[in-house]
Amino acid sequence: MSEDKIQEEIVKYILYKYPSTLMSATLGGIRCTYKQAVKAKRTGYKKGQPDLFIYEPRGIYNGLALEIKTNKGYATKEQKQWIKDLQDRGWKAEICKGISACIEVIDSYLNLKRIVD
Repeated sequence: MSEDKIQEEIVKYILYKYPSTLMSATLGGIRCTYKQAVKAKRTGYKKGQPDLFIYEPRGIYNGLALEIKTNKGYATKEQKQWIKDLQDRGWKAEICKGISACIEVIDSYLNLKRIVD
């Protein structure tokens, strides 16, 4: 199964199980024209951004960011750096291989208690 199909299934899962969750996907992995790529870069797109962001604080974390990979896929240097940088800023950020790993991280994260200041 391709990364985009895995991500599609993950999004369906979140919408079904956690319908009020505030989340968004990036356009990483989407092929575009050269002009579109230049425009994306000018307007703030950064190489290596995680595929999926969940903007729900849980536990000690500000949110959850997932870099989605196939079971045989691997993260690029830029993707690994994004994960590290987000972790340094209080995010739960993971590289997940396959649907099962993604669902496990999402369920674990969204079942953490909210900490309210």
